[in-house]
Amino acid sequence: MIEFPTVLDDLMMAQQPILKRTKEIFGYELLFRGKDALNANFPNGEIATGQVLVNLCIGITKLKPQLQKPFFINMTTELMLSDAFFPIDPDTVYIEILESQKLTPEFFAALKKWRSAGYRFALDDYQFTTEYQALLPWISIVKIDVLTTPPEQYATQIAELKSRGLILLAEKVEDLAMFEFCKNLGFDLFQGYFLQRPELIKGKKIDSATHGAIELVNALQNKDISIDAIADLVTKNPKLSYQLLRILNSPVCGVTKTVVSIKEAVIFLGLVQLKKWALLITLTSSTNQPSSLLKVLLTRGRCCQLLAESKKSAVADSAFMVGLMSGIDAVFNVEKSVVLKQIALDENTLNAIMNQTGELGSYLAQTLSCEEQKWDNIQAMSSTERTTLNRAFLDAMLWSEEVMQSIN
Repeated sequence: MIEFPTVLDDLMMAQQPILKRTKEIFGYELLFRGKDALNANFPNGEIATGQVLVNLCIGITKLKPQLQKPFFINMTTELMLSDAFFPIDPDTVYIEILESQKLTPEFFAALKKWRSAGYRFALDDYQFTTEYQALLPWISIVKIDVLTTPPEQYATQIAELKSRGLILLAEKVEDLAMFEFCKNLGFDLFQGYFLQRPELIKGKKIDSATHGAIELVNALQNKDISIDAIADLVTKNPKLSYQLLRILNSPVCGVTKTVVSIKEAVIFLGLVQLKKWALLITLTSSTNQPSSLLKVLLTRGRCCQLLAESKKSAVADSAFMVGLMSGIDAVFNVEKSVVLKQIALDENTLNAIMNQTGELGSYLAQTLSCEEQKWDNIQAMSSTERTTLNRAFLDAMLWSEEVMQSIN
């Protein structure tokens, strides 16, 4: 894993992508938790200032060059009113202000000072209350929780916000129907699980193109398959061959010698690694889903693998597969049980994906707890486990970004 600063040992961060209308990734929200994972508040303003500043200066600055996306962070009142400024480029972050913020003259003075330094603000969880309209001239992005503030009831107010030139972000978008509805209303950015939770049609059959991809996936699961057979399978698919050679020749794969053929790649990588990369490319080349979904699943798979490696487990490569294939239903828009029945997975792997049981299932469960911000589950972990999970997830984000750049 990447060597992150020790300050992260006392923090827990969840990262959720924020998407554009095109479903491309616009940025990430970083959700901070202290040692008490259920509580977003730090013990006092001085500690909050110190921990968040150090973490942002070292942590976010480390992440930004690789991700090339802005980060959204919640700002405490104490930090807003302090004399401290982030010693990082204002373009790196959007500072989120909660609608529950007490609007005092001191707060507006601080807001003006931060704005004059170039920092941008998002108003979180806006519920169209009149007293917070005074904040709007200082705001770039307005976030609306579409579960607690149903957008269909506020179409007029939403149109008014748009007319003021504000960027509208819909959060808690749980399905594609709500995504489309909000997009038609004029929302610009979206946050939620709608990509990972597609609307599946029960009993939907797998189309021929997808079936061909699954056949290759299935073949790659055969532990007795030979190197020649894999090379032969891959070379029969020109697109797959091209993408695989691209990724094998990229720094993310760690091959020290440029490879010129699939057979040569097999020799340098070995069967286990080639099967992993071939499976990844097969999934990416046989779906119409946006790359942002594949990045989410890559992050999930890599995080599972890193958690296994942290325990020096012999099943680290299987953990990657479990994480990646846990979202195969979203990739192919087919029920998970339908797809997995056609792939030759052993019982332990299948149960890990479907029920999160066994050693492999425990890695998936931890990863999903971070991905889906299940703070109850995170709180039940030991401090060591939380630190390992946090670092694994951050590392996985960077790794998946490099992979996507290599295969796109």
